[in-house]
Amino acid sequence: MEKLIRLIPLADEHVEEVYEIEKLSYKAPWSKFGFYAEIRNPFSLSYVLLLEEKIVGYIVLWDYGKSLHIANITVHPEHRRKGLGRFLIRFAKGKAKERGIKFLSLEVRKSNLPARKLYESEGFIEIGVIRGYYPGDFEDAVIYQYRLECNGEK
Repeated sequence: MEKLIRLIPLADEHVEEVYEIEKLSYKAPWSKFGFYAEIRNPFSLSYVLLLEEKIVGYIVLWDYGKSLHIANITVHPEHRRKGLGRFLIRFAKGKAKERGIKFLSLEVRKSNLPARKLYESEGFIEIGVIRGYYPGDFEDAVIYQYRLECNGEK
């Protein structure tokens, strides 16, 4: 039986669940305030990923006009390796295309090899490194970019 997967805009009533997933997923999680701020940020496109009406992930996109930045993309640890991260990446590509944006970008921990492999399999190219980017442990971030016009999307 197919499970129902859908995305809806992030709203105040989702923040508690999103924050719990965030804490499970990151050494230095975004704060609840950060998610509430995204709901009110006019440049932010923030969505929760529902699987059978349960929040299992989310994506926060920042629209810079000529580029769309994936500021946060997370799937609950119990639901990883099931194609949901890929679903979110493809949703971001669709949003970029819908808005006439040619570039998607993101940063990821250098040590996060599963995420890096996913981004590369979706056509993202490593374009740089930010030394000491992450708070707490100061791990480097790898910067990735996806160019829609270079990947057959216009």
